[in-house]
Amino acid sequence: MRFITADQIFSGKVFFPSHTVLVLDDKNTISDITSLDSIEKSNVEHFKGIITPGFINTHCHLELSHLKNVIKQHTGIVDFGLSVIKNRNNQSPEAQLEAIRQADREMREQGIVAVGDISNTNVSIEAKKQSDLFYHTFIELIALNPERADLVFDAGKHLLSEFSKAQLSASLAPHAPYSASLELIKKISEDCSKLNKPTSIHNQESNAENDFFNSKSGDYLRLYDTINVPIDYFKATGKSSLQSIVSEFHKKINTLLVHNTFTNKDDIENVQKTHSHLYWCLCPNANLYIENILPDIALLHSTNCQLTIGTDSLASNSQLSIIDEINTILKQQVNFSIEVLLQAATFNGAQFLGIETQFGLIEKNRNSGINLIEGSSGNYLAKKLA
Repeated sequence: MRFITADQIFSGKVFFPSHTVLVLDDKNTISDITSLDSIEKSNVEHFKGIITPGFINTHCHLELSHLKNVIKQHTGIVDFGLSVIKNRNNQSPEAQLEAIRQADREMREQGIVAVGDISNTNVSIEAKKQSDLFYHTFIELIALNPERADLVFDAGKHLLSEFSKAQLSASLAPHAPYSASLELIKKISEDCSKLNKPTSIHNQESNAENDFFNSKSGDYLRLYDTINVPIDYFKATGKSSLQSIVSEFHKKINTLLVHNTFTNKDDIENVQKTHSHLYWCLCPNANLYIENILPDIALLHSTNCQLTIGTDSLASNSQLSIIDEINTILKQQVNFSIEVLLQAATFNGAQFLGIETQFGLIEKNRNSGINLIEGSSGNYLAKKLA
């Protein structure tokens, strides 16, 4: 039995009253939440800092872990994507799997307990089966040509069955508006609805994405030209990418919009009129790595977007650390609420993944992981306590 307290204890939603003590059994399950006055003080472990539930990383690409330090920074999304295509298979499957396992260990050490991970292949299955972390895998599908929607969807369902047979939680997800047709997005979303599983999509990571939908102009034309994929069938919508595709998402399925770097107030207000199950994932270190710009996080918060936090991949980040993502936000927006960011990193992420009864909250009879955050705002360090 352990009795632990700290300067502050965050439940996943709010800060507990001062002098709160968590009582842990020998399996690190919270057997009681009580007051310091009711416990023999010599039995209590007092930590400097903030105790939180285990972190939820809602957006990661484990499959790209072997690309750490391979791709240059600040190239923009198109050249970043072309570099991923060029280097993705530059190491053996064995080396890729070892990089995945190392990334998994790194996340565990950083206090992460659950991950929403993007997969295009089955290479991560063995590592996920052996991991202590909870994984929900998003099988990512790519096909802008509507005539390929059925073929790509069927291939995605086959890969999904491999994860299901391994008893791993998984569902389908479109890659991005500029790489998934409306037909494919609709099929994926309907499938997630049948399975009652969440889905995810990269959203407005660059201004070129909005250019592509508004007027069929911008840097994505260079992308398709470089990879020799004709897009004669694609027609500009005269609207932003998000407003062009959101109608194809099922309104009752949790849907994660990832990055949101060039999302504006009109986008947010437009989509929130019809979709109440949207979550907005912040990956600030990847935004700086690729485009060298952050989304308007204050706008997202002020317009009641349900925020979560992700790390993206080691191809676009130096480490897989939720507290480092929080530090990056606080360094850029000094007065931003730590409470909002901690909820994004814990309960909101668990709620999006549909695991909020297991993770994301410090609550009696739960084992959601317990982290300790030490240091000062913008320079926090996190470690796993239990």
